Amino acid sequence: MNRKIPSARHLSDDLYRVLETVHAKRSKSMGEEERGKYGMKNIVNVKFNKKENCLHVHFDDGNWWHYCPDGTWY
Repeated sequence: MNRKIPSARHLSDDLYRVLETVHAKRSKSMGEEERGKYGMKNIVNVKFNKKENCLHVHFDDGNWWHYCPDGTWY
């Protein structure tokens, strides 16, 4: 997968698909202003948490979210 964002290049293709899928769903739930603050370009760090079986997705404003393989986030 050549189009990975720099902060997530280390993810496997499967985990990157989780990131893309959940991020798209989450973006659809936001208003326009919030979408501008939390786009893929605003992601600064992504870590897979094996114990929780989810991605910890960190944004440039200091906020972060759990992105789960079942398509949910919290």
